[in-house]
Amino acid sequence: MSLRSTSADLRSAYVGEHAQNVVPEKAEASIDARMVKGEDPRKKFEQIATFVRKQGFYVIDHEPTMEERRDHARIAKIVDEGGYRASRTAMDLPVSKATGAGGARCHGRQCGDRADTGRERADVYFRGSGFPWIGVPIVNYDNHQHSSDENLRLGQFWRGIEEYGAILADLNW
Repeated sequence: MSLRSTSADLRSAYVGEHAQNVVPEKAEASIDARMVKGEDPRKKFEQIATFVRKQGFYVIDHEPTMEERRDHARIAKIVDEGGYRASRTAMDLPVSKATGAGGARCHGRQCGDRADTGRERADVYFRGSGFPWIGVPIVNYDNHQHSSDENLRLGQFWRGIEEYGAILADLNW
């Protein structure tokens, strides 16, 4: 289980074009949980594991042994793949104001009212450095981010280049 982003992938036996009339030996689910500022990834993992236990599952972090399979009708293998805390950059900082002003100059309107940086791995590199950071997404609203059909329209890409240029031009280096 990864505590990084929100997505789910469910799979059992043969699916899609390969579907067959079989009783599978197992079903798998991949669940990511997005952290918000103040949440502890380890605690969130424990909350999820506790919820699964309350549903009547024997929770383990490894492939079940034959003995475990005989002793427990419902087994859930849950693996903590780590995670990181979310952060948020204050909007009253000069860099935040410059980012908004650059976006406004580019689009004729203020771009966002908060800098929610909890969704990006870049925070891992900036944490403890004293440097604030702001993610400025340029994707189209229907891009299916982080899924198999994720996409970025060429117009959005060019618009993003213009927006980044306007933002960088407003920063006082």
